[in-house]
Amino acid sequence: MIDLHIPALMRKLGYSLSGKLLLSDAVRNFAYQWAWLVLRTLPKESRICDIGSRNSLFPAFLAWRGFKVDIVEKDNRFIDVQKRVARSWNVRYGVHEADFLIFDPPEKFNVISSLFSLQHAGENDLPAYSRAASLLGPGGMFLSACEYDDRATRWHEGRDDGAMRIYGPHDIVSRMETPLVSGGMDIVERKYAGFTKSGKGITWRKGPEGSAFFFLCARKK
Repeated sequence: MIDLHIPALMRKLGYSLSGKLLLSDAVRNFAYQWAWLVLRTLPKESRICDIGSRNSLFPAFLAWRGFKVDIVEKDNRFIDVQKRVARSWNVRYGVHEADFLIFDPPEKFNVISSLFSLQHAGENDLPAYSRAASLLGPGGMFLSACEYDDRATRWHEGRDDGAMRIYGPHDIVSRMETPLVSGGMDIVERKYAGFTKSGKGITWRKGPEGSAFFFLCARKK
């Protein structure tokens, strides 16, 4: 049996464009562990949507655990990657090449997750959070993770997937929490994390000061 608490598995949650298994970085592994601790008690028929899955194996793992999973990915380079992932895990889940802002599923979701994906959306991140709130049914959860700087907003330029927003304290409120709350959601968890002293691991922090990552869980009323 495979258990996401096993670090060796967590280190394998990634795929390259060639389809070869990669060792994912510690940051994504940490986020996957956090998300799984939140989701593991949900009923198996729960519908989960992952935004911007790219080369992640986490959707396949959730499908393997019995959840009904859909992914929304607008970069067509990763559509075949996700299909190969599904075959390698012998699972089925919906793979949608679409812009999440206009994605129109037939049913509401129980969970929508965005782990380090909407920080690449530029100014479309705010409407994407609003869209997520609208696609969740009563009691549905939204999970988000992003890179964070407690001093101010920063941008990481020159990336092949576009500039990445590193959220500052104002962004957390104005670009994440405000659209979710306006969409009828309560913020139920805010957590901060940062690198260990060795720089090789990730650990939870008591507050935002010196943190490098922000994790949010919201629930639909």
